[in-house]
Amino acid sequence: MDSGAHILNAGKKQMDLLAKRLVWILQRLAGLLFAGLFLVTVLNIALRNLGGITWLWIPGISRLLFIWTVFLGTASLYETEDHLIMDFLVNKMKESRRRKLNLVINSIFLAFSLILVIYGFIVVRVRMGIPFETWNFPTAYAYLAVPVSGVIMVFFCINKLRKLVKGAAYEQRV
Repeated sequence: MDSGAHILNAGKKQMDLLAKRLVWILQRLAGLLFAGLFLVTVLNIALRNLGGITWLWIPGISRLLFIWTVFLGTASLYETEDHLIMDFLVNKMKESRRRKLNLVINSIFLAFSLILVIYGFIVVRVRMGIPFETWNFPTAYAYLAVPVSGVIMVFFCINKLRKLVKGAAYEQRV
């Protein structure tokens, strides 16, 4: 193997390692955010029903935690393919057709992720001037989850497309 191919192969391994580490971080972060959301919700219900107390900041923090949990969790689920997949017909296809279909699907998803990044930053810019209802804190920090997860999903998607193309190139050589 020449030095150029060796460098490319090392770069591919680094992308896979980075993806694996990123999923690990995303899963734990989404889990912590979900636990925080759960605790805030239980606290809100308990205070309201047992003590007649309503803390006005709870809906805002709940929205912030919910948005980040959903978008970080979505990025992790996409990479690990643990999301809902309708693959009954796809599994009946030959491997070469399945790979081509996956190339198309992941290319469309790449475009969608890029749209999330672009329009996510537009929403963040608009929301910088809109504070949460009860605290002087811009709602943009909640919606920043959209472009952040979009960037992560772009990385995951490029890595998946790289593997699919690499597999197709390997099949053609055999």
